[in-house]
Amino acid sequence: MTDGIDGGRRPRIAAIGLASWDRLLVVPSYPAAGEYRVVTGEWSLPGGTTTNTAVALARIGAAVTLAGRVGDDDDGRRLIAAMAAEPGIDTTAFTVKPGTLTDRCTIVVSGDPPDRTIFWHPGAALVRHDRLDITGLFAHDVVLLDVADHTLRRWLTDLPAHSSPRTRLLGTLTYLVENGAPVASDALEVALRFDTVVGNAGEVMALTGAGDLDAATAVIRARMVGSNLRSCAISLGADGCRICTRDEIWDVPAYPVEVVDPTGAGDAFTAGIAWGVALRWPWPRTGLLANALGAAATTAMGGQAGLPDRGGLAALTGMPEDVLVGA
Repeated sequence: MTDGIDGGRRPRIAAIGLASWDRLLVVPSYPAAGEYRVVTGEWSLPGGTTTNTAVALARIGAAVTLAGRVGDDDDGRRLIAAMAAEPGIDTTAFTVKPGTLTDRCTIVVSGDPPDRTIFWHPGAALVRHDRLDITGLFAHDVVLLDVADHTLRRWLTDLPAHSSPRTRLLGTLTYLVENGAPVASDALEVALRFDTVVGNAGEVMALTGAGDLDAATAVIRARMVGSNLRSCAISLGADGCRICTRDEIWDVPAYPVEVVDPTGAGDAFTAGIAWGVALRWPWPRTGLLANALGAAATTAMGGQAGLPDRGGLAALTGMPEDVLVGA
């Protein structure tokens, strides 16, 4: 084994997007409107969709350049310290926005059923015209684009066609399809600019306007014809994942685990997809890794505490490191 990476090559991934500080409240079950529940546990932890994915990638051996913004407050300072403490994450492009609060989430984790509800307090985030080292970021094996600002997303997805045609863009649907908000009229058109998109079943159905997963898959595959999009990875939680290209569909089973908190499972799943895309793995193998990382993320509170290194991943799945991560 050479550093646990295929052929000795360490994947280089740029992660551009959102960093948050999370406050988690644990309740036995989520209350109905007008009811209350006793809080049985409380945690304050680093989170954020992009930062969760960056940590998951770094812990299994990727070299990650993290581009994001935090506020000039205690939460921001704690986030910077947490990211800097992760070997493999370059925080040079992880900057402070003066006079702004850090992005935060209040997350209610319920035990019956095991689920979580997120209340988002938007704060410092990358927007159009913020300074980014485009040349350096787009020189990575994969660029993960997970920004909440729609104008910035459109601009960044325009760039590869004109200035960096070899860049492989991996886009999340987290902010492209806003939860609970009307889907932007150009959301699908923007999604088709990526090389690969990743999301959950609800997001993919919202993006396509389809009523079920099979119909959504059919729409995505049909729209790949003549577009830049080559693949779509769909997280299905306890049912594993579905990955499709224009010509094929793979349904990959999940790893059963005892769920403590599902926060960040989708972000960890995205990390597995990014790893496979960076190393040009076959899709079934990529789905296997993505499912394993997503499962591991649910075994501890918060989006990062359960993220494993390569040894932990092998222990969770019962499979050798070289099968799950590299040769």
